Amino acid sequence: MKRLTFLTCHHKAPLVEAALAGCGFSVETLDSLDTDRFGTFSREVERRSSAHETALAKARLAANHAGSRYGLGSEGSFGRDPYLGMLAWNSELLCWWDQERGYAVYASQGASDTNYAHREVGSLEEGRAFARAAGFPEHGLILGRPGEPWFRKGLQHAETFEGLLREVLATESGVWVETDMRAHLNPRRQAVIRRAAQRLADRLSQHCPACQAPGYGIDHLEHGLPCQACTTPTTQAAREHWLCPACGHSETRQRPERADPVHCPSCNP
Repeated sequence: MKRLTFLTCHHKAPLVEAALAGCGFSVETLDSLDTDRFGTFSREVERRSSAHETALAKARLAANHAGSRYGLGSEGSFGRDPYLGMLAWNSELLCWWDQERGYAVYASQGASDTNYAHREVGSLEEGRAFARAAGFPEHGLILGRPGEPWFRKGLQHAETFEGLLREVLATESGVWVETDMRAHLNPRRQAVIRRAAQRLADRLSQHCPACQAPGYGIDHLEHGLPCQACTTPTTQAAREHWLCPACGHSETRQRPERADPVHCPSCNP
């Protein structure tokens, strides 16, 4: 098994171990470095780089600090779904780094199965309702905003949460509450990270036909797959463009199937 160092302070290693063991990597945790420097969900520290840049920085730091050839970094993002913009959305990105050859392999997973939420509550009952909807206490909560004297993260006990609510609402008309999206306090997020790890394992199991480096995979898709009924080009993928992130070898693979007429602008306008 090859040693892979994962920079995480939020107990993510058990979420990726099984998948990555399947492609020959033994995951070790590096938790002695403060990952909050890269940004926090609760906004004490703003993330100044993209998710890809941040995950890569973590992976490189893991390898450098631990003296291992392979490093792993992760980055989660939350917002609205990329399709209709109506649902809460969790995006998880994993970055595997080969220190010796100097290249990275990424895998991502998105999901609407998240409890990501926030709001101002003006009563104990409103706070309790928010907590129930968030899956509290299995899922942690945050009370207040950074800089407020009652700001608390990682709340997982009803007595503590409700006691703080009562204390703040005794002098304030409302208090901000939100879900704690750190991985060790959010089982729904953990499930998405596991799926991202399987995607990464699948990618690392593909080796470049030119240089044999792991990570060979689809770089992008070309649309226009002909309709099986009338041959009109559709929005379905017609060709796969494969790329090696280590040596740059590439190839184009034509998809042999035809598109279902349901995707055809002529048959199903």
